[in-house]
Amino acid sequence: MESIEPQTPASSVTSARLRRSTQACQRCRRRKQKCDLRYPKCSTCESAHASCLTYDIEKQTEIPRGYISLLEDQVRELKLQVEELKKTQAANVVTHSPSQTTMAGRVAEASPVAASTLDSATSDPEEMVRSMGLVLLESSNQPRFMGTSSGVTFAKMVLAAIKHDPLAASYGTEGQLRRLSKTSVPSTAQPTSLPPRHAAEHIARVYFSYRTSHVPVLERSKAQQVVDRVYGAWESSGNTLSAIPEYDLFVANMIFAVGLHGMPIAGGGRPSQSEGCFHSALKCAERLLAYSPSDLETLTVVLLLGQYIALNPSQGSLWQLTGIALRLAVDLGLHWETSHVLALPRPLLNQRRRLYWAIYRLDRFLTITLGRPFGIAELSMNTGYPDPHVSEEVQAPADVANIDIFNQRCANHIVKLYRLESEIKHVLYHQLQGSSQLAYPRANYGLWYRDILSRLRGWRDEVPTSSGSDHQESIYSLESWWEAHHCSAMLLLHRPNPLVSSPTTESLQTCFDMSRRSIQSIKTLQREGRISIIWAWVHHLFLSGLTMIYCLWESADVRTVASIVDVMTASQDCASTLTALTERFADAGGCRDAFERLSSTTMKWLINRDESAGAEAAQLPPALGSEFDALKNPVPFSSAAWQANGITSLFTGEPFDFAQYLSMAAEWEDYTGSEDIFSSFLEGNH
Repeated sequence: MESIEPQTPASSVTSARLRRSTQACQRCRRRKQKCDLRYPKCSTCESAHASCLTYDIEKQTEIPRGYISLLEDQVRELKLQVEELKKTQAANVVTHSPSQTTMAGRVAEASPVAASTLDSATSDPEEMVRSMGLVLLESSNQPRFMGTSSGVTFAKMVLAAIKHDPLAASYGTEGQLRRLSKTSVPSTAQPTSLPPRHAAEHIARVYFSYRTSHVPVLERSKAQQVVDRVYGAWESSGNTLSAIPEYDLFVANMIFAVGLHGMPIAGGGRPSQSEGCFHSALKCAERLLAYSPSDLETLTVVLLLGQYIALNPSQGSLWQLTGIALRLAVDLGLHWETSHVLALPRPLLNQRRRLYWAIYRLDRFLTITLGRPFGIAELSMNTGYPDPHVSEEVQAPADVANIDIFNQRCANHIVKLYRLESEIKHVLYHQLQGSSQLAYPRANYGLWYRDILSRLRGWRDEVPTSSGSDHQESIYSLESWWEAHHCSAMLLLHRPNPLVSSPTTESLQTCFDMSRRSIQSIKTLQREGRISIIWAWVHHLFLSGLTMIYCLWESADVRTVASIVDVMTASQDCASTLTALTERFADAGGCRDAFERLSSTTMKWLINRDESAGAEAAQLPPALGSEFDALKNPVPFSSAAWQANGITSLFTGEPFDFAQYLSMAAEWEDYTGSEDIFSSFLEGNH
């Protein structure tokens, strides 16, 4: 055992001097007098009846000297309360014996479906086995995992994914909440009151027409009733918010926050109003998550938070919120519909389905964009699509009902595309390393490719069409929106991937054509102001531009067919659209600079190459240097079929520099800017 050397007098004097200099209270330091370091107050502060404050280096602010003792006392008191709650709970368990009768009564209160299942299980042993799973999966109005004790933990977990600091405005630049953009500043938005009634109606219309295409959570008629109840209670109580039910107030504020996000206004200021509504909603969120009377309401709260974070990701982690929502949905059994679930009232069944597919779309949107594993496998779900003709509100106006039917048909159709993309990602990118070939047989690529290609074409041909002027405001009425999503799926299928590292000439030609069409579609959406999730569209646009350049360098046949004018036009459209998006998303400038550098070098090479040498003999110009080598540098995929010397795809959805960049866009860790990540990308420093 090592001996501990005794501390010498000189060292003790030095340590005492250091301790005195670092822990002396602020009052003694300012008065330049000796501080006796008494705890929790020094003698001079105690005699002067002044606050004894010390300086916290991490917080960069003054705190009471007894701050830690105060926290310890609070922790000690909370521990005593926890012990008392445990004793009370244990006494309740002993008092109420778990008999079959009381169990059936509790289940009857929680869910009529589960109660009927339990009654039938008493006479049928096989039904007992099936009923146990249903009881665990069925929605419950009782405090189960979302109860008053564990529900608080759940609320804290959800709110931890929301970067909300009420003191941010007072700390200035020291309390930075927005970490992604180097031009961002801390949010100074404060909770706001309700907007005027006519403005609220307009914002709600914008919410359903422009802002909810990525994840539809609420039904229009039901949301309208919530807004009516909120303003009815607000006006009848003399414009006081205390008379409004918390759930209605939360939903209304989230509708306003999402609807106001990105809405142009002369002189600016709209984003602050959007964030103000969001902060007003957060004041109700913790209580709703901890003590919500319905689990479906709890799930709706989480999804509405995720809907806003998808549009304004500097406010939280969309990845964490999506994971929480997905696990809550599985806990409620939304992913698997039994015969008892199918017997539920049609409006309730529709609500369950709509919420589940909203979670599914968020999960697939993130996993495909960021190249991460799926939150739930396709084979683990059998949920049907919401019926467009079934409304949760029976007496909805005719015009609103027609719009809801059209929007629900379109929402179901886009989910089908996500399922096709999930299949593509599973076959081409989820090659399990070291797995048993018997347990996980590989698909016949030739047969599967022809089948998935025909299904993608069928999906494109079956896109719902709008009839009448009522649907023109919907994002689903834009042909360019559907075209952009279809091109994204086609690029995912045809571009290089771990299974097919060297695509055929036909696939490269398809990639080139789809890239140009994707660029044109996104440009149209940007020009018409229909870009919602900016960072995701920046990803699609940048990826389309890089894929187009890659096809030109890789295939002589593509270069022969491609027109210089078409290539130049597509390159200019891509760069100009990235420039326009940079005004709303500063880090798109890194994508723009990288693409402009590659496209300008490509155009020079295409114009100046030696025609007599043949396209096959043309060499990469030295000006391109390591930029193109970086695009072709092998990446350590988790794939048994990966070839170490093969050509990788361009951001195929696996770990790569741009995927890391997008990960920050979804999770928002500490981040200083995009120029460093793109400069390392261009230099090939992985």
